Amino acid sequence: MRYSATVCVVGFALTAMACGGTKVELPPVQPESVMLYYPGRMPDGNFKVLARLDETGPESMTDQELVDRVRARAADLGADALIIDTIRTTTEGQVNLDTNQLTEKIIEARAIYFPSKHPELMETSDK
Repeated sequence: MRYSATVCVVGFALTAMACGGTKVELPPVQPESVMLYYPGRMPDGNFKVLARLDETGPESMTDQELVDRVRARAADLGADALIIDTIRTTTEGQVNLDTNQLTEKIIEARAIYFPSKHPELMETSDK
């Protein structure tokens, strides 16, 4: 019994290391330098995801204001680009709408970086 518990713990640790790897920390950048990729467009080349960034705002907020808010968060992480997966409202696609339901806008995006733009990361991962 003790052996199987040890095997499970070691297996879990190895799986976590393979999935999570080392956390990448990049210096913050200016929001304007974060490239934007809208739905249906993907960056060329190899990229890695820094974080999933979802944000909500009032229905009165423009799509651009919502994008700018998430772009600023991506810049704080040092992202090279932001892949916007979707911009929608909370009631989008609902059949039976509750007229009392507050409608909000939602943006779902991924902050990414291009390893080729960060040779300093290559050096530290080889050690």
